[in-house]
Amino acid sequence: MNENLRQRQTLTLSDLATIYGCCGLFDMCADEDLVSLSMQGADPFLDWVGWEATDVCVVKKEFITWIRPEQSGGVCTDGYLADPCEDPEGVEFGTCDFTLEDFARLRREGPVRDVTMNDVRYCDRQPRYRLDGTRITDDREFDARMIAEVQLQDLRRMIITGNAATAGQFSGLEHLVVNNYTNSAGRRCAIMDSMVIDWNHNGMAGGAGITYNGHAIAATWNFVDVLLDAWRRVRQRIMYSPTLAAQLGGGIDAILLMPTFLTRCLLDHFTCWSVCDGSQYNEVALQSFEARTFRNSLLGGRFGNGKIMLDGFEIPLLGYDWELIGGPHCGDIYLLVGAVGAVKTLMGQYLNMNTVPGAYPEADYSVSDGGRFLRWVQRDHTCVQQIAEIRPRVLSWAPWTNIRFEDVCCDSPTGPLSPDPCETSFFPETSFSVAECP
Repeated sequence: MNENLRQRQTLTLSDLATIYGCCGLFDMCADEDLVSLSMQGADPFLDWVGWEATDVCVVKKEFITWIRPEQSGGVCTDGYLADPCEDPEGVEFGTCDFTLEDFARLRREGPVRDVTMNDVRYCDRQPRYRLDGTRITDDREFDARMIAEVQLQDLRRMIITGNAATAGQFSGLEHLVVNNYTNSAGRRCAIMDSMVIDWNHNGMAGGAGITYNGHAIAATWNFVDVLLDAWRRVRQRIMYSPTLAAQLGGGIDAILLMPTFLTRCLLDHFTCWSVCDGSQYNEVALQSFEARTFRNSLLGGRFGNGKIMLDGFEIPLLGYDWELIGGPHCGDIYLLVGAVGAVKTLMGQYLNMNTVPGAYPEADYSVSDGGRFLRWVQRDHTCVQQIAEIRPRVLSWAPWTNIRFEDVCCDSPTGPLSPDPCETSFFPETSFSVAECP
């Protein structure tokens, strides 16, 4: 290895428990199967967003936001002429740009291990298998998977709360679905604004203090009323866009993203909005045969969390319990348009790491998962530590097609659950004891 590239570092052996070796996390000589909450596999929301490899750092697109007759005295000039020899009036237009300049940097390191103990087996009953049938081959493989799992947890959080203004992050939905869009020069581009509806901690029946991009909404409107009106506005604006309007024959790929507990509340409310007497939620009416039959018809959907119909469009519900839960009874709801026909409007990218090992062979870099992860090892004699890095970002070409409802509340007997171990609603336990070797 080139000594100029090698960074000498003193490592301290970790006491984090191993899977193999002489200090195994589980009793490998017992008959029980290894049960693990890690290595969760596919994520429906991240899969729906879609990810592509790229080697382009700066992405910039200019949009023509409006075209109109030339102005005179603050009003549009006329386009007709009485005199065939008269000079015509002119035209003018405005622009805005979408600029994305960098990727997030998600990097995690694993525990420091003794390489001489990597393939030591605790007893003859090893190897062990995970619930999905794949085998844990050694501590090195387990540590690499554990690092990747935590990085995916970082990505699941950042896709909601990320802020590109913070070094090492990309902008997630909270900074992409906004109503104060500015271009790269800092100039306002109101035409790019999303619809942001502050539900002001009201239930789905509505209430006081609800606003749409800062404008008051009457307390007489319930959640489905406002959602339907916002969806109609999105569809109308898509029809105004020449590129997207030409793709409408291919359908609109839209989802409703929310905490899982709110999916059940929305299905109940949509049922009552559809078949109950009056506009308010009615628990008694919801127990009628007609209401129960209608409620059952909403089950299933593309992601298994249910579906609703808005003006004949089926919108699937997708439960997502990372950074959307806002307390024991509230959360945020997004209506996201991922594509119109063949045109993607919301997508993810990751910096393609495949070229790195070949460019720096002396550094012993490696890549995995189709170029998503760059991996390397720090060494101090026979102590080693694995490190992995992924550089993702999210692009929203048409933020005006997306809608955010903030602080929608719904009571439930037990409250929300989350798979995020950094949340207070993490479902297996509320206190953590790190698995360590004595």
